[in-house]
Amino acid sequence: MAAGPTPSTAASFRPPLPPPPPCFDYRSASLADTRASVAASDPALAGLVESGALVRVPRRRFGAVPAWRPPDFAEPEDVWILGTSHLSAESADEVERVLRAVRPDNVVVELCRSSALTAEPGSCTLPTTPPASRC
Repeated sequence: MAAGPTPSTAASFRPPLPPPPPCFDYRSASLADTRASVAASDPALAGLVESGALVRVPRRRFGAVPAWRPPDFAEPEDVWILGTSHLSAESADEVERVLRAVRPDNVVVELCRSSALTAEPGSCTLPTTPPASRC
């Protein structure tokens, strides 16, 4: 018999942490941290912060490390979230600007299904290459 939740128990699973109160405004709560980081690293990114497209989540806001993580796992100092609306030259330029300023150890890209289906496999490269070879 397979271990883990069954479909009936998975649907009723509730995380151990309560959600924030209904009046909680995450953008306001994180805006000061993000503004300060951007001012120190690259003030040219301030427009993305003010528009709500760029948010910094410092490690102190992550919460407890889950028990299932390996003991040598290290949480990143920061998680940067950049919202883009679609694949476009403007979105690619914004992503490149943030990557060059922040220099993250890891990058995660989420595409909607239609964007993912239209992108050719292997067609995207890191922004260390000349702009002509980007998505």
